[in-house]
Amino acid sequence: MIRRYPDAEATMGEGRLLGETGPDDAGKRLSPTTVKEFITKHMYDPLKYFFDRKIAIPKGMLEDCHPFPMPTRAYLANPEAGATYALAKKRKVRKTPDREIWRDHLAISIGSDLSGLTFHHHREAWNTVIFGSKRWILWDHARWKGNEKLQWKLTRDWANGTHVTSAEWIRRLYPEPERTEEIRIYGHDCIQRAGYLMFVPHRWMHMVVNIGDTVSVISEVGLGIGDGKKPEDFLFDPDESSDDSEDW
Repeated sequence: MIRRYPDAEATMGEGRLLGETGPDDAGKRLSPTTVKEFITKHMYDPLKYFFDRKIAIPKGMLEDCHPFPMPTRAYLANPEAGATYALAKKRKVRKTPDREIWRDHLAISIGSDLSGLTFHHHREAWNTVIFGSKRWILWDHARWKGNEKLQWKLTRDWANGTHVTSAEWIRRLYPEPERTEEIRIYGHDCIQRAGYLMFVPHRWMHMVVNIGDTVSVISEVGLGIGDGKKPEDFLFDPDESSDDSEDW
């Protein structure tokens, strides 16, 4: 990463807080960085995690990450597949909206041992570990949908009203019988190693903890390739907003 893409610009922030708001709406909780700066200066800071859904992918990185899983691979091979000419015959259009198509979106995550995003959810996504390993906790959307109290009781330190890191959740909260049984019956607890792909179903709540230094690439259905963060993206204060976006 340092040798090939040292100047690739992205963002970093605290994994506990990024999981709470999502990286797109983290605003002031994020700070700009580059691949080289993060790895050489910030990677072992427990409050810093490199994750960006809007990263401007450097030329060649898409090719370096091949082979992509289907149907991302199919889109890259032929972005107009499934499209037909509109009545005016001037251009091809799809009947399926972009938000339902796997496109050329790619995100990158880099973190040290025990780092990772806390519980969050979004639309369908795939995650491939390039280096290192991740531990995943996944929780079926059908189980908690519309039940905010159940969500908070499992994903947060309910007794103290706090949002803990992924590593602390596994170490301190997960052993409690109610949580252990909930994930055993309605979720999954698994290890993803380098070269393996994890598919996250629509709106399934999930969290990750890195096992050693870990790099992974991610794509989410409906998103296109990013063009990088803008200065105004860092001005938003998520603590002043009560909007719980369904996009993360």
